[in-house]
Amino acid sequence: MGGFFTLLACPLIGLAQGGDYSAKQSIIQGIDRFERGEAGSDSLFAQGESHSTLSAVASYNRGRALMESAEKGAEARQAFQKSLKGNDDTRMQSDAWHNIGNSLLMEQDPENAIEAYKAALRANPQNEAARYNLSYALRMLNDEQEQNEQEQQGEGEQEQNEQEQNEQEQQSEGEQEQNEQEQQGEGEQEQNEQEQQGEGEQEQNEQEQQGEGEQPAAPEQIEGQISKEDMERILESLERGEEEVQAKLMRAKSQGKKKKIEKDW
Repeated sequence: MGGFFTLLACPLIGLAQGGDYSAKQSIIQGIDRFERGEAGSDSLFAQGESHSTLSAVASYNRGRALMESAEKGAEARQAFQKSLKGNDDTRMQSDAWHNIGNSLLMEQDPENAIEAYKAALRANPQNEAARYNLSYALRMLNDEQEQNEQEQQGEGEQEQNEQEQNEQEQQSEGEQEQNEQEQQGEGEQEQNEQEQQGEGEQEQNEQEQQGEGEQPAAPEQIEGQISKEDMERILESLERGEEEVQAKLMRAKSQGKKKKIEKDW
């Protein structure tokens, strides 16, 4: 960055002493102290601002002295602005705007510094230092804008990655919950099947026990009808009787005798 302009010298030095001698003397002393690098020059320039015809020079020099302190940038700009009021000296106006731009640039404010440098060039198009610092401020602003775009892009990508990660986590949680529900459903189904199977076996056992405890009921005998058991006894008796009759017949034949055998029925 180009250096600041040197302080404007008081144009009335060497004039006849008059009523404004003290104000002139303060400006001269302030310049001398500033050039020697001593503190307090800004206070001397402030005293010179009371001189009506030298107030612009005193304000400009005070602003220039204040710029030596980084903490007094705003106060320095106010002094330069004061030097512009009622001042027809275009060179001093250009220098004041130039130093305003330098003060803003030191505070990392290239956007407003650019406007100050443009004002300096409008007042004095031959101000090459202001032109150089203007190009420097433009590059600084462009670099800041690119950096901001990259940061915003990085934040956007980070936000997108976080969103995708959240979606994946939610999907994973949903799948896990679904699997748990399916497993729970399968467990309940298996338990129901086991319960139903147990109930079926229990019912079958009860039926079997009931079947074992029950004996077949005796068939009801109808009046005047021979029961099955009686019929079997009668047939058995007839068969025995027939066998006895046949045995008697055989004995009789063997003896050659005819004997009338009476049957029992």
